Amino acid sequence: MASFICVSAVVFRNESGEVLTVRKRGTTGFMLPGGKPEEGEGAAATALREVYEELNLKLTKDDIEYMGTYVAPALNEAGFEVRAHVFEWQPADMGSFEMLRDLSPAAEIEEVLWVHPETGDHHNQAPLNTECVFRKLEKMPLQIEEPAAKHSQPQKALAVFLGSSQGNDPRFSQVARELGGALAENNIALVYGGGRTGLMGELANGAHEGGGTVYGIIPRFMVEKEKAHTGISNLEIVRDMHERKARMASLADAFVALPGGPGTLEEFFEVWTWNYLQIHRKPVILLNVDGFWDPLLAMISSMQDAGFVNPVYMEKLKVVDSVEGLLNLLSK
Repeated sequence: MASFICVSAVVFRNESGEVLTVRKRGTTGFMLPGGKPEEGEGAAATALREVYEELNLKLTKDDIEYMGTYVAPALNEAGFEVRAHVFEWQPADMGSFEMLRDLSPAAEIEEVLWVHPETGDHHNQAPLNTECVFRKLEKMPLQIEEPAAKHSQPQKALAVFLGSSQGNDPRFSQVARELGGALAENNIALVYGGGRTGLMGELANGAHEGGGTVYGIIPRFMVEKEKAHTGISNLEIVRDMHERKARMASLADAFVALPGGPGTLEEFFEVWTWNYLQIHRKPVILLNVDGFWDPLLAMISSMQDAGFVNPVYMEKLKVVDSVEGLLNLLSK
């Protein structure tokens, strides 16, 4: 029967959902920051002390939350099993992540490594990580929020679909930023895809700079591709595109599409179809910036003429040509 080594450990996740692992001097494997308790020391106190000694990070008990106790083969002690009390670091706000950017390993720590629990290279990772903690994290989407008192959701929230590129017309960016600012001014929360590039970034920056509430929902694999916007008040990193759209739909009271590409069209057509099928009764709107959606509207009209689109379907789609027109429609 294997002997047990009792330890406490802390899970740190960055904005991309990667987990901080450390390698001790004279070893080749990576484990979570943490270690064995001193005499009379509780599990949480051990975790806090070890993190301070190993990484020079001074945390309090309010900064960590109990995640679970797990048993797995020990990484460096053959024939032993580790019983680990694992805690997860809870960032107070987006600024908290700054302290993780330039870590200074201390004591016996020789190297730090960030690894994604699902898609990262798990070679040389401790069994506690690969068999227990990483599997648990796969079921725990990373949520980054400001304290609740600062961002209680307004009465209305608008989901906006739009491009992660700028497009060729400066008007697209102008209207995206104008819409963001108008939502903030009218106390309407913005729900969008969580990126900081292109029209997405213009929209989010307009809302954020206006003091508005912003919910960004982005899949893990797109964090780097669309450059997750870590400056907004609420960023949620979800598993995949399906979860992203479902989460946006659950938060929103209405939907609007601005200029964008195939991804924008896919999102728009889904919520429009859901409305037609009475899965929801939320307004679906096209913001037709300088006639951008005219070809799409012509195609839909042609589909209706050909007998493939019920007139009721058309009644459920609203079209406006300005931010002012959109706000007037939402006010009704």
